[in-house]
Amino acid sequence: QGGTLDSDKSRLLISNEYSNRLVHKWRSEEAAILVGTNTALLDNPALTTRLWAGPSPARLVLDINLRLPSSLKIFNQEVRTIIFNSIRQEEDGNMLYYLLNKDDKVIHQIMQALYQLNIQSVLVEGGARLLQSFIDEGLWDEARVITGSATYNNVAQRKGLHAPFLFNAINIDKTNLINDRIEIFKSNFD
Repeated sequence: QGGTLDSDKSRLLISNEYSNRLVHKWRSEEAAILVGTNTALLDNPALTTRLWAGPSPARLVLDINLRLPSSLKIFNQEVRTIIFNSIRQEEDGNMLYYLLNKDDKVIHQIMQALYQLNIQSVLVEGGARLLQSFIDEGLWDEARVITGSATYNNVAQRKGLHAPFLFNAINIDKTNLINDRIEIFKSNFD
């Protein structure tokens, strides 16, 4: 859904407004949404359903060293927010700082915490590294891939990131939404 940063550090949307609304609909159907430190820092997402009527999911942020500034939208206390980190365990209003051991597998600790917090579904909207961590561990049921067809000036000057690599995946749906392609994959882990 999101985008990448342009050379002037502004957000460059790579999907159309209809796909963005669809993502907000998907958010309203899940208990929580997870992003990593870089996504929170670079995109400053609200992680709400502001483009769709429905409940906003709990916001989950992986910020191991607590380096995110409190000025980010995720700290606005608007929605229950859980910050997974290795520094402190503390609750303050709608904010929960959940302590992890950074020497252990962080993804598995997050999964255990979600179980303890009775959070049954998570939409991972993190960056490529966070997404690949879940894929590599086989901790995913479905992947929704939106590919925008927009073109940009000075494409050669832009430095993009490689998309995560899905393996053991079955493509179950492919559709177009105006000029975006949406593909849905199911995990094929036994």
